[in-house]
This record gives sequence, structure tokens and C-alpha cells, in this order.
Amino acid sequence: MRIIRVFPRRTSYTPDDDMVFIGHPPGLTIPPHDEVHISCVFTWDKPICESLKYQWEAWTDKPVRLGGPAYGSPSTDFSPGLYLKSNIIFTSRGCDNRCSWCLVPEREGRILELPIYEGNVIQDNNFLQTSLEHKNKVFAMLKNQKGICFKGGLQNNLIDAHFVYNIQALRIKELWLACDTDGALRGLQEAAATLTKAGFTREHIKCYALIGDDMEANESRLQAIYAAGAMPFAQLYQPGHDAKLEYDPAWKKFHRMWSRPAATRAHVERGTSMWDYNT
Repeated sequence: MRIIRVFPRRTSYTPDDDMVFIGHPPGLTIPPHDEVHISCVFTWDKPICESLKYQWEAWTDKPVRLGGPAYGSPSTDFSPGLYLKSNIIFTSRGCDNRCSWCLVPEREGRILELPIYEGNVIQDNNFLQTSLEHKNKVFAMLKNQKGICFKGGLQNNLIDAHFVYNIQALRIKELWLACDTDGALRGLQEAAATLTKAGFTREHIKCYALIGDDMEANESRLQAIYAAGAMPFAQLYQPGHDAKLEYDPAWKKFHRMWSRPAATRAHVERGTSMWDYNT
């Protein structure tokens, strides 16, 4: 089926083939197609995407469908290159954990292994919960890849000898962990220590970290992540409803400081005080 895919904005993950459009219909003719899919990831983009659906319906006599994570579209399969660049893949869907701030179990359910396609960016929500057989198939595929990133987030306490042994034989660029609460810090430190001992550095080891509630406590956790040998990547918390939280300038500055590696390194080396976020 020939599908035109429409996105509200372009990101580093957006496909770039001739059947991809950003925003409203172009002023010129569009390629022959059977359907138009409007892809909406974030709930706060729903008004934009609903407007785009209306615009594209006036431009084509083919079906125009609106869906994506923001609309709870089923995630029981994966088609490489359709809604993500072709090198970005999911080898599984879902997660067996029930973290209170995470929408994955609600939207995707429990872990589900998928067919494995070629790609160097593994976007699985919890790759390490998949079976040993599945992991081995993924590792075999990755032996032919360069710049390998496990971007979906690796569960700290599931980083075992089998995983470490296999990734040491791969051309790894990034390994993403997570430390969203103070209670997760010890697990992060142990995981980072394991990866560091295996020869990986802060250039490889990244760490997602939710922020937005207590700046002083968040600062302490981010400093500890850095000290553990991982590069923190702060993410301002956004709830799973249509309204997007707006943060004040101090929080935005804090976020920038802890989501850009060069700024983070300079901040840690300079020893910036909490007062600096409010100036």
C-alpha cells in the first residue's frame, strides 16, 4: 500500500523519503497514494494534527487516517521506515513494569517480542525483558551494524553478564540507562559501574532522568549520575494528558544545563550553585 505519512514537525527520527510531508499539504502535486496517515506522538499536538487531517481531506480523495501514540493506537507490530527512519527499530513492544509515571504498559501492554529488522538504533522500551533467544538474534543482527545505540532505556538491574559479553563485541555508540527517582540511584550506580568495568565510558553511557518537582533534590541526583560515570539527560516531567505543563525560566535553564553534554560538563567542572538557575 502506498501511504503518505504526515507529521506536525520534523525531528531526528522523522523518515525522509518522498512520501513524507511536514504539516499542511504542499502547494504542488503529491505522489500517487492509497491513504494518508497523520502521525501524532504527543497529546498536546492533537489540535494541530486534527487540523492537518481536515486540511489533507480537502486535498485528496483517498482515506485520511489520524493516529499514533497520542491516540492510543495499537502497538502490536512494527514496520521499519514507515513512521521512523529506517535505521531506528523496535524488536519488542511493551514493558512488564508498572512505573507510575510511564504510559508504556497502558498503551502497549506487557512485553511482546517482534520480528527483527536491520537497524542500528534499538528503541525498545525494555529490551532486557525479552527472552535470551530473542536477545541473541538481535545481537547477531547488530554484528553488521555501526554506531549502535540502545536508546529506549536499559533496565539497570537487568544488565547481566550475558548482555555485557555480547555488547563488548559490537560497535556501540550509546547505552541509555534511566534514573527517574532517588530510589533508582543505587541501581544506576551499580549498572554504570558494570559497564565502566567492561570498557565503556561516559561517552557511551547516557542516563535519562526525570526532573521538575524539587530542583535541589534533582540537582543532587543528576550530580550523582554524573559521578557514577554516566552522562545525565534531564527530562522535564509531562503528564499523559492533553495539557502540556509549562515551567518557569529557572526550570528551563536547569533543564538546558542538564540535557546538553557540553553544558553539563562545564557546569560540573565550574561548580555552579543553585542560585545561578534563578539569574
